[in-house]
Amino acid sequence: MSRNLNYLCILSIFVLTLVGCTSTSVSAVQLTSTDPPAPASTPTETRPPTVTASPTTTLTSTATLPPSATPMPQPTPTATPEPAELKYVVLISIDGLRPDALEIADTPTLDALRAAGAYSAKAKSVLPSVTLVNHASMLGGMGPDKHGITWNVLDPEAGKIKGPTLFSVAHEAGLSAVMVVGKPKLEHIVLPDSVDAFYQPGYTDRQVVNQALEIIDTDQPDILFIHLPDVDTAGHLTGWMGLGQLLAINLTDRLIGNIVSALKDEDVLKNTLLIITADHGGSGLAHGTDSPEDSTIPWLAVGPGIPAGVTIKQDIIIYDTAATILYALGLPIPESWDGRPVTEIFDQDEK
Repeated sequence: MSRNLNYLCILSIFVLTLVGCTSTSVSAVQLTSTDPPAPASTPTETRPPTVTASPTTTLTSTATLPPSATPMPQPTPTATPEPAELKYVVLISIDGLRPDALEIADTPTLDALRAAGAYSAKAKSVLPSVTLVNHASMLGGMGPDKHGITWNVLDPEAGKIKGPTLFSVAHEAGLSAVMVVGKPKLEHIVLPDSVDAFYQPGYTDRQVVNQALEIIDTDQPDILFIHLPDVDTAGHLTGWMGLGQLLAINLTDRLIGNIVSALKDEDVLKNTLLIITADHGGSGLAHGTDSPEDSTIPWLAVGPGIPAGVTIKQDIIIYDTAATILYALGLPIPESWDGRPVTEIFDQDEK
């Protein structure tokens, strides 16, 4: 009996902490898919040929108006709106999120984004399926045998990731990059002169999102990386796929809604490639194995040139995320990378 009470106390404290998050919920996200910019790098996949519709027969009327008839006014042609240009990238990592949890938890924001973009529930992490190793692959475009991050704790003496990284390539091209994270150990992924700012404002989603909203409101960088830790924290405390974690996912979803709303308010959402993924899953109270529960992650992309409601068929490994972002921005993908762009998410007729 006392053991159950202790468990309930821990769960109650954790839930009360999470409820401190803002309760603003986004029930629908309005996004328009438009054309992406032409990439500088050559994609590795062969795209299918463009299918051209057969011309239809035009019927011409030979009837003439009688002399007394007044011709009806013709409508003024409406100009086709210019497609939105991709200017910004926002990459959100939900630490510890399993894709099957999205089918159970209440996630109106992510549901709306999935309907507006391209989604895979079968993306894979690298091994071991732990936070630091997989974020190094997500942002470094390589497996751990190349990027060199094999540990999962903050250890300043262990050194930095072996680059290049997404941020270093972007910086060399003159783009700005900012990281906002909930775990200080992600500092191992920051090479010198690769990001304009690195923030670790706290250990909760609320603290991370508050910092991210301030950045969006004041000076939107070209690439903004946001790491949300609460879902992983809930998994370790209450168990993966348990009630406590499902509640945490709901609150994380609401905070992502705040980010989307801020991008819309600043009039940059239509020019933003938004990618939402995870570093690993989990089972029981832990993760790190090669089991499907630990190593399968969701992968979602919304933005210019991405058709709505697409289920991605292409295999995705976590290091493909960095390659996809460089491809979308028209920047070269380092030859040393294992990652390849997920070209399937872009409108094939326009690429």
